[in-house]
Amino acid sequence: MKRVQKGFSLITAIFLLVVVAALVGYVTNIRVVQQTTLLYGVQGARATQAARSGIEWGIYQSIVNGSCVGSTNFTDPVFSGFNIEVQCGQTTHIEGITPIDTFQLTSIASTGTYGSLNYVQRRIQATVSQDPP
Repeated sequence: MKRVQKGFSLITAIFLLVVVAALVGYVTNIRVVQQTTLLYGVQGARATQAARSGIEWGIYQSIVNGSCVGSTNFTDPVFSGFNIEVQCGQTTHIEGITPIDTFQLTSIASTGTYGSLNYVQRRIQATVSQDPP
C-alpha cells in the first residue's frame, strides 16, 4: 500500500507568505523613511528662505529707512507657519569727518516645536553699512 504525503504544499505556501510579508514591510518602511527625509529637507530649505527673507527685510529697514530695530518678529505670508525673528545692532564709526553706520543683522526662522522631530531652525547673519557720501 502506497502512502501519499499531504500538507507539504501548505508549509511551502505559509513560508512564502511570511517571506513576502516581511519584504512588503521592509519596502514600506524604506518608503516612509525616504518620504520623511524628503519632507525634512523641504522644510529646511523653506526655513533657509524664510531666514533670508528676514535678512532682506532687515537690510531694507536699516539702509533705506536708516533705522535699526533691536529685535522684532517679521511676518511673511509666503512663509506661513514660520516664526521669523530679526535682530539688529548698530554701530557708528567716523571716517574723516563722515559718520558711517554699520548694521549687524541676524535672522532666525523656525517652525515646529523645539525638541520634536518636526522642529526646523535656520539662522543667517549679515553685516551691512551705508555707502559713504
